Amino acid sequence: MHKKLEVFMGKMGAFIYDNPLKVILVILVLLAAPLAHIPQIKMDTSTEGFMHDEDPVLIEYNKFRAQFGRDERIVLALKSEHIFTLKFLNTLKALHEEIEEKVPYLNDVSSLYNVRNTRGEGDKLITDDLLEPFPTTEADVARIKKQAMASHFYKDLLISEDGKMTTIVIETDAYSHEGEKEVSDVDAFDEGFDDTTTDLGTDEVKVDDRAFLSDAENHELLEVIHAIVNKYKSDDLEIYVAGSPAVNNALKAQMQTDMQKFMRITFLIIIIFLFVMFRRASAVFYPLLVIILSLLATVGTMAWAGTAFKLPTQIVPSLLLAVSIGATVHILSIFFDRFNTTGDKRESLIYTLRHSGLAIAMTSVTTAIGVGSFFGSEVAPIADLGTFASFGVMVSLILTLTLLPALLSITKLKQKPKKEAGKLDVMMKKLSIVPIKYYKSIIAGSFILVAIALFSASKIELSHNPLFWFQPNDFNRVSTEVIDASMNGSVTIEVVVDTKTENGWNDPARLNKLNTLSAELETYADKYTSIGKVVSLATIVKETNRALHENKEEFYTIPNDADLVSQELLLFENSGSDDLEDVVDSQFSKARITLKLPWTDAVKSHDVLMYVKTEAAKAFPNDTVVTTGMIPLLINTFAGSVHSSVTSYTIAFIAITFMMMLILGSVRIGLLSMIPNLTPIILGLLIMSLANIPLDMFTLLIGSIAIGLAVDDTIHFMHNFRRYYLESGDSSKAIEQTFYTTGKAMVITTIVLSLGFYAYMMANMISVQNFGLLTGSVIILALLSDLLLAPALMIVVAKRGWIK
Repeated sequence: MHKKLEVFMGKMGAFIYDNPLKVILVILVLLAAPLAHIPQIKMDTSTEGFMHDEDPVLIEYNKFRAQFGRDERIVLALKSEHIFTLKFLNTLKALHEEIEEKVPYLNDVSSLYNVRNTRGEGDKLITDDLLEPFPTTEADVARIKKQAMASHFYKDLLISEDGKMTTIVIETDAYSHEGEKEVSDVDAFDEGFDDTTTDLGTDEVKVDDRAFLSDAENHELLEVIHAIVNKYKSDDLEIYVAGSPAVNNALKAQMQTDMQKFMRITFLIIIIFLFVMFRRASAVFYPLLVIILSLLATVGTMAWAGTAFKLPTQIVPSLLLAVSIGATVHILSIFFDRFNTTGDKRESLIYTLRHSGLAIAMTSVTTAIGVGSFFGSEVAPIADLGTFASFGVMVSLILTLTLLPALLSITKLKQKPKKEAGKLDVMMKKLSIVPIKYYKSIIAGSFILVAIALFSASKIELSHNPLFWFQPNDFNRVSTEVIDASMNGSVTIEVVVDTKTENGWNDPARLNKLNTLSAELETYADKYTSIGKVVSLATIVKETNRALHENKEEFYTIPNDADLVSQELLLFENSGSDDLEDVVDSQFSKARITLKLPWTDAVKSHDVLMYVKTEAAKAFPNDTVVTTGMIPLLINTFAGSVHSSVTSYTIAFIAITFMMMLILGSVRIGLLSMIPNLTPIILGLLIMSLANIPLDMFTLLIGSIAIGLAVDDTIHFMHNFRRYYLESGDSSKAIEQTFYTTGKAMVITTIVLSLGFYAYMMANMISVQNFGLLTGSVIILALLSDLLLAPALMIVVAKRGWIK
């Protein structure tokens, strides 16, 4: 079968040489459709973008957003020693009003300027703004300061405990405005009613069909916010910007900048090195063309399928780059070696495809199977990675075996006969002696290193903390850390308690349970995080009750009478404040509890989430309790990625093992070949341990590139070693011949790719630096494994007579 396939590859080479223009035309026609869709590609860095549409966690989150609006808020923190002065309050007013006027897609802006001030005057309930009327004297400011610093509601929400930081909390629209058209008067009238309704007796929230606020819109409004903030910053006024929309937007921008910058550097390194190695323009341009077309076809297909580029799928270009350069360098290395010897381009092309075409096809299919194992991932972009990376690998294979030979066929090439062996040839010949002479030491040393790496791997920390992908002095990271320290949090857990009964939240007993739960939750702290603030319906009820009892603090409680609760809530609703709709639905059947926490690693947030779920379920055993919000989404995403990655790597290992058995025609040799495949990945864990790199979503996915490269090199080595061994029956001679042919291509590929990926270490983002370090190192380890460990194992195999 191997011989038949190799003969077929040779015939294919002859056909391509004889019909190059037809082949090129067919390839261009096939690529036209995906390339045409490239402008439609979108970027999505939202946390919810990590989940499948049918994910129960996302479904609940979307119901929540449809009911209560967007939970992700942008927080501006103003730090000053003189907050309660006329000058500062005028600055706050101007900043607040400019944000309301200029920032698009706003739903609400809250600060000390307009926060509700619930109080009673006689038998009237008044809920005006804290700074209404605006203070004009220092006496007015002193009164406002006393009132603000005494408020339970304002503390850690709008003013820090020490009174030196105040916030402007920006809530954006939940829904996107993209594609909006002018509506008719009838439509405008209809829009006055809420499209979101609740079906009592069920969990069903009916939502309109609009998309939620897009990445592009989030970026647009943050650009405006940053421009406004920069106008107001001064030596005596520091302004910080935090919140998950701001962090995700910065993450997207920096990640894109780093990836694009270093992809260009990698391409430059490839160009220089290919030219140095081959000294031919065709050997530089044609591999780049294959790589670029493979990338564009993959991206275009993603756009065609309506799949956005997300953070994990940003490694697709790197994976395709690695696979494509490996395959094209093998073709070029064998082709030019043959052509420089014979001067016959047609014969050289036939020989090249017959010699390496099958091995290249097998490496690409095996890599596609390995990466494709991510297809069933619980995390949407990782599943996309499995789908589109494997598709891209197959596109690269087709272009390498068709377009590249066709281009070589129509290119005028000058024979460059070798007068003497090149430096690389001499080096490979000398290197081939090492595994022959020291095969026992190499095998023993490899197993010791693997054992050490496996022991070290147990100490690697699991992590999912996008904030720590930024440098310690990055504005977004600093802002979040400063706000978390002063205001006890910048992200939220949301709890929705559904009584399934109209006016269920008018019940004093239920409200008292809510009040008790809120107080208990605010006391929570573990060694990683704490709950800094709880906001709920109970806060409004207590404020209203106090206001209607002559503003006496002892009445900051829940009334015991249901009728009184109903009357007070009705008075609050009619007072002009719309704050009730933030904490309860229109039928008073569902209540929202918002817990504010510092930004914490998702892995380390698991305990607090379990605590909240347990306590809420215990407090309301007869009601439906749903926990959602940014922190649960982050935890769900990372848990899904770890579970899926373990499953995917297991499937990949089994699938690749079977493929190796099939390719090498032996169960025993197929199993043995997995040792040099897995060794570089395991040693990569040792590097992670030594460099204190956590196992996060990015480092989890590096294994997919490592599998692709390790398998490619192993198949090329094993396939050619087997051929030469069966010809000569001498394992030492077979190793030498393999090093001299395939080995050279493996070395060239490794040098090019490792330098390209090591360039990523100069990136701004820590996650990209780690990606470059680990990928570059694993590429080198894969080469060493296949040039030292694989031949050492083959010597043992040959001595036992297992190769037939």
